[in-house]
Amino acid sequence: MTFPSSAPSDETLPPGRVVRWILLAAVILFSVGLYFRFGLHTPPMGSTPAGTDTTSTP
Repeated sequence: MTFPSSAPSDETLPPGRVVRWILLAAVILFSVGLYFRFGLHTPPMGSTPAGTDTTSTP
């Protein structure tokens, strides 16, 4: 049983793949930046806003 010869081992990445990895890294960094810009100032999900009073007076 003979296996087909594989492509020659090339250590360089094709330019399209390099661009794809750079764009993926940019999207991740942009998302992390948005999180630290806006995400730290939002109240946790399920909590009541700070301006409302949940206690009732009889």
